[in-house]
Amino acid sequence: MSEFPANESFFSLNDVRTRFGSKEVLRGVTLEIPKSRTTVILGGSGTGKSVLLKHLNGLLNPDSGSIRVCGQEITSLTERQLVPMRRKIGILFQDGALFDSMSVGENVAFPLREQGLRDRQQIASLVADVLEKVELPGEEVKMPPALSGGMRKRVALARAIVSHPDCLLCDEPTAGLDPVLSQRISRLIRRLTEDHDLTSVVVSHDMDAMRMIADHVIFLQGGTVHYAGDMAGLEQSEDEAIQTFLSSKGGGG
Repeated sequence: MSEFPANESFFSLNDVRTRFGSKEVLRGVTLEIPKSRTTVILGGSGTGKSVLLKHLNGLLNPDSGSIRVCGQEITSLTERQLVPMRRKIGILFQDGALFDSMSVGENVAFPLREQGLRDRQQIASLVADVLEKVELPGEEVKMPPALSGGMRKRVALARAIVSHPDCLLCDEPTAGLDPVLSQRISRLIRRLTEDHDLTSVVVSHDMDAMRMIADHVIFLQGGTVHYAGDMAGLEQSEDEAIQTFLSSKGGGG
């Protein structure tokens, strides 16, 4: 039985299997990701976290199994058919993936233009509003090479939410940041999730940051779901694989 009722899940995966050559990365992943909450995906290196994240908006298609987004099966959809679903989902890539030849304002506006918005005044207003939300007011004209690591992450976050998606996917949002900046980015993700009623899915190794934001935790081990529940349950678990992981991150007891 699933942990959440079907109508309360944003993503529902059933027996998802994916291999690259001879390596089977996902080995029958079954899980539910609840709406309007922050789900953190944890696990050691090579357990399939980032691969799983790319399945959630169809960037990767599994070899077998079912993936439903708000009840709609997406594994059989064409690239063209995936477009409406992808517009519901913003993505914060691990390195930010900003266009260095574009200003901050142009980077943030990119999804709006891709969706066909042409009104310059409306675009400027939306960009200014979202930069305010990520604590970068008035930074439209700066170029990415002039930004600090934390600023780049916040610009990328602004770009991910400027089109008002229903869901935010984050791949290692605090990677490469010092603890103070990591906490700042984590708090920002938490606040945006709550203020905009987002469904957020975060892949991370940063246990301190994840403790701040996680409503729901999925722990992957060997390409399968080893644990699904809250953070307290994970940290109290006596399971050897979980304890080994937590100890390696400085979180074991």
